[in-house]
Amino acid sequence: MVLASPATAAADTISTPGSQDALPARRYEFLPVPDVGGNSDVGVEFGVVFTLARFYDEARPYKWLFGGTLGTSFKDDADGLRLVQHYHAFRLDVPNLFDGRVRIDTRAHFLRNIIARWEGVGNASTAEDAPGADPLRKDEYIAQEVRLRSVARVKTGTPFEAAFTTSLRYVFPSVYQDSKLAHDIARSDLPGTEKAFLGSLGAGLFLDTRDDEFVPHEGVFYQVGFLGTAGTAERVGFGEASAALHTYIPLGPKMTFAMRHVASFLFGRVPFYELQSGGVFNPTHMVGGERGVRGIPEARYAGHIKVMANYELRTSFIPSFRVLSWQLQIGTTTFLDAGRVWNDWGSSVADGSTPGIKYSVGGGFYFQWDRSSVFRVEIAHSPTDHAPDEFPLAYYLANGLIF
Repeated sequence: MVLASPATAAADTISTPGSQDALPARRYEFLPVPDVGGNSDVGVEFGVVFTLARFYDEARPYKWLFGGTLGTSFKDDADGLRLVQHYHAFRLDVPNLFDGRVRIDTRAHFLRNIIARWEGVGNASTAEDAPGADPLRKDEYIAQEVRLRSVARVKTGTPFEAAFTTSLRYVFPSVYQDSKLAHDIARSDLPGTEKAFLGSLGAGLFLDTRDDEFVPHEGVFYQVGFLGTAGTAERVGFGEASAALHTYIPLGPKMTFAMRHVASFLFGRVPFYELQSGGVFNPTHMVGGERGVRGIPEARYAGHIKVMANYELRTSFIPSFRVLSWQLQIGTTTFLDAGRVWNDWGSSVADGSTPGIKYSVGGGFYFQWDRSSVFRVEIAHSPTDHAPDEFPLAYYLANGLIF
């Protein structure tokens, strides 16, 4: 929704990348919509998604943005149709503090997922390694956490920005009896099952030359950093070094080749659930899920070392048009994703004896309302990670492009 005074709406306009029409330079964008989303990992999600952004003259990418998601997921599995996940998240991003020198992006979320996946550590892991495991719960546990995270970006007078991050989490998972996770805990010193507060501090460098943050057409966004985390239970304490390199190459005015390369290195006493994710400034599941290697189940693989690559061809050949008070742009995505994990810093039988690259292919559509709201619909297939009796396609209905 565009709310602007007649004077600014008539005279001061800007063009959005990939669009045919101009939007007022001073406006609010407000998009509250029912959330019918989800994916093949957690089923169909119902709830509410909203974005309220203030655009003002040359403030980039906006003056401020506040958004949120209130979602509940239902899935039809071996136990029938049931509620499996609650996910509630909020974000406040203020990019131009202290005369534009500092940007602070703060996010909070609550998660409860009763079918969170655990299939062991290593690139060759499988839940079938657990003798006598409950066939309905062999590769599951209950993930529960509350997290508050903030990232500050400080201009340095060079193309690089100094970046700092802090987070506070309360994590309280629950382990199913006779599951793969229960078996792994019993035979090894694997922390993470006790209730704990986790506090983290991190720092690094950003390089951001993107022409747009919502649907980039050209430029780069590179992030490298180091994070230290301490916990209140099980002597948890660990560090992470990570890099996330996003590159956008224009192939004409309506086509972009987008690449993302991510690497995460963990060391110390790491809780099991952290072995499934990576990223100092924008943590995400590796390898698998809607923001990892699509087509592979979320959190399918775990290890101290994880690498991932995404290659995506995006087009926006369909002309933008109006829907009520919104300007709508429809685009397409075609992608190849790949990744691998290593159990530890030395050789491990859990990683297998082959290259073991996990990969997937797929495509879909994205929908951009005005400038600040993007929604995507994608399907993916992974030849490397689905059982013969499983449906070979994964689906994703998600907010925002993958990167």
